Amino acid sequence: MDLGFTAEEEVFREEVRTWLDRHLPAEWRNGGVGGYREDADEAMQRQWQQRLHEGGWLKLSWPRDLGGRGASPVMQAIYQEEMAKAGAPIILGRLGVSLLAPTLLVHGSAWQKEAYVERILGGDLVFCQGFSEPDAGSDLAGLRTRAERRDGHWVLDGQKTWSSGAHYADKSFLLARTDPAADAHKGISFFLVDMHQPGVEVRPIRQMTGGGEFCEIFLSGAVVEDRDLVGEPGAGWKIAMTVFGFERGGLAQAARFERAVAELATLARDRGAGSDPTVRQRVAQAQIEAHVFRLIGLRNLTKAQQGSAPGPEASMTKLYWSEMDKRLQETAVDVQGPYGALAPGSPFAVEDGRWQYGWMWAQAETIYAGSSEIQRNIIAERVLGLPRGR
Repeated sequence: MDLGFTAEEEVFREEVRTWLDRHLPAEWRNGGVGGYREDADEAMQRQWQQRLHEGGWLKLSWPRDLGGRGASPVMQAIYQEEMAKAGAPIILGRLGVSLLAPTLLVHGSAWQKEAYVERILGGDLVFCQGFSEPDAGSDLAGLRTRAERRDGHWVLDGQKTWSSGAHYADKSFLLARTDPAADAHKGISFFLVDMHQPGVEVRPIRQMTGGGEFCEIFLSGAVVEDRDLVGEPGAGWKIAMTVFGFERGGLAQAARFERAVAELATLARDRGAGSDPTVRQRVAQAQIEAHVFRLIGLRNLTKAQQGSAPGPEASMTKLYWSEMDKRLQETAVDVQGPYGALAPGSPFAVEDGRWQYGWMWAQAETIYAGSSEIQRNIIAERVLGLPRGR
């Protein structure tokens, strides 16, 4: 495992920091605690995305012949880590940029690449994701949304759920079943759906955080032209696996957790709990866990740099950080004493209740992207080689 970076990589790190100093205003930087905030300034997020695009950062990993820099996995990790350390805001079109645009480079038609990719990167076209359904989350192959050929185009009927940002998205990259008679994984196709047309209804799902950034999508006769079918009919599962392959974690998450632990220590001191031996132990444990998580990230990064594809060991990473964050956020709320019971936005809430918001968000982290129970099963069976329980 590599624990250091080359001179060239450190030069690149300084390049990222210098650019951030010049282009990321102080008022746009966030505290790095808690999950996605629905009340974030959409105009600012869009403007930040445009700056990143103009700076060439959104094509960092792309091949040079496509306008990218062909960055190695280590350079990509350094970039994400410095963004996290700087408290850079999320971009408005993050799903389109990180998942759909690179997928279109692999599977999209010439028309789709020309019509969509640059508009996605520049923030002019915002996509949401339409994969999960009420009865098809972890078992995505069980999806029931149908797409039928009628009058020269595709007509979609069904329901999607947990679609982040669907309430402001222009389009959705969406899976639908086009051949009910085929095997579960072979009868699915990949569509780009106009979210502003009749036949598409979006309903935000109100959560205990007060936000509604996750949405349900109801499709009732929604129309998709042939040009917005990605790949061939029935190739949707293969294309979806490409999408999943572009999901990233690693050092950026480690940097956020390290920042959060430092802020937790400051919070404990400010609240007069720094001398409590139990609190000190919990903060120290959070620091240890954050450091271990960085080492896990470096191990994964070393494997990626050596050309190894992510395997079932990724479940260990997901299980570790999601459970760790719940403990960290709980400690932050506990050290506030009675003030920890105040909701975000209360005039008496500590730091405007951002730790309470983070605590509420953390409860979902052990469920989404594969629950902790599922991750433990994967680790037991595919990493440790234990027999399947009966």
